[in-house]
Amino acid sequence: MLSRPAPAPANDESAPASVAPATPTDVDPGLVMTCCANCGAQMIDRKCKMICECGYFLSCSDYY
Repeated sequence: MLSRPAPAPANDESAPASVAPATPTDVDPGLVMTCCANCGAQMIDRKCKMICECGYFLSCSDYY
């Protein structure tokens, strides 16, 4: 009876990560605050709201 080799794992854990995690000094806090929590796009400041093109928004009461 012939033995077959074990199938390779679905994700290659031995491969190095292609993107290194950002250190806290690399990230601008102002940009993090204006990123959409739904899709990650940059939100637009409209009076007392931050609005994203995907429909997600934050009002001024959500900031605090």
